[in-house]
Amino acid sequence: MPAQPGRPHGELERALTRLVRRAFLPTAGEATRRAAGVNLERATYVTLVRTADLGGGRLSDIAAALGVETSTASRHVKRLVDAGYVDVITDPDDGRARRYTPTAAGDDALARVRSARRAHLARALDDWDPAEVSRLAEELDRLVDALEADERTRS
Repeated sequence: MPAQPGRPHGELERALTRLVRRAFLPTAGEATRRAAGVNLERATYVTLVRTADLGGGRLSDIAAALGVETSTASRHVKRLVDAGYVDVITDPDDGRARRYTPTAAGDDALARVRSARRAHLARALDDWDPAEVSRLAEELDRLVDALEADERTRS
């Protein structure tokens, strides 16, 4: 019998809603950008993260990793290219195609934003035991894995 949404699931949904709402507050992103000294809007930052995670790729690869249309990924990648965070190279497997890879400046921007985000978490969780922080990270990874597995079974 499939799990029935009950009290614990409602509590989890409420907590996740609060977390996501908090994460996407304009003030939160602005504070991180200021602390990092990097002016990347959220969508462009996520595009840079996915491009780096892929080790570079074609526009279609980046769009798939983001879960967006190619036209949307194209706008974000163009901003990254214009900012000097991503290079465009000819795909060695198909001379007509282009590949996009983070530049040294892009890698540096990612490192600075990640450092600012980690410093923020360290301040916010200063009174937590390090084992609690590790346990939370493990459980969040487990949650994401379960949600992804559920999505695969529904598609």
